[in-house]
Amino acid sequence: MSDEKKQLQAEVERARRELGETVEALAHKVDVPARVKEQAQETRLKVTAATDNAISSLPEPVAEQVEKARRHPGAVAAALIALVVAIWAISRRNR
Repeated sequence: MSDEKKQLQAEVERARRELGETVEALAHKVDVPARVKEQAQETRLKVTAATDNAISSLPEPVAEQVEKARRHPGAVAAALIALVVAIWAISRRNR
């Protein structure tokens, strides 16, 4: 009887452990915001690695300018907006 009791207790412990793992896995699947954050972080790391690889393959003067642009994205955006406005103004004037 003692062996049966020990075996039954071992089976109960195994079942509890498996149930705990299942509940944990289900809780992770249901936690959509956490999964989205994980995926965003993974994507961010992949994009950063790809960008770094692309920049390292550029000629040195170009790579330096790209690095400057990465450090000052607001300045790049302002320059692009100014360029678009200038093109728009020129196209309007030529009509």
